[in-house]
Amino acid sequence: MPIGTAAATMDPLRREGHKLFGDFKERRLMDELIARLRTRVGLSAPQAETAVVVLLAFLDKEAPPAALAELFTALPDARRMLEGTAITEAADAEDTQYLGGMSRLMRVADRLMATGLDMTQVQTTVREVVAFARERAGDGTVDEIVTGIPGLRHAL
Repeated sequence: MPIGTAAATMDPLRREGHKLFGDFKERRLMDELIARLRTRVGLSAPQAETAVVVLLAFLDKEAPPAALAELFTALPDARRMLEGTAITEAADAEDTQYLGGMSRLMRVADRLMATGLDMTQVQTTVREVVAFARERAGDGTVDEIVTGIPGLRHAL
């Protein structure tokens, strides 16, 4: 088995034929975020890529549409990362009814921990992604997203 094949087959995004990026020029900002997560959080490249996709998929489903559009305008290659991903939000209606946004946040944490992150790395990853978004999209856009998703402010 070639080097990296085992990791690729264990990663659900890769197993489903996930294509993270288009051409090289389109991936610059997301590569910068992935490199940041590798350096500041100590993640491997596959962990960092998966974390970014998981968090973007969560925001795509949960964030206020206007603020999300502003975020994706500031990070145009972020939308491309989501295209063709195998991530689905199979929400348990009972969990959502009683726990609301916290239930969905816990699912994000579970997905990240399934890639080998511990809880401290999950929290640091979320904070780094939010900080990166602030740098690119501005405080107003990110504040609208954070306050528009129940429980997210407490996770930061």
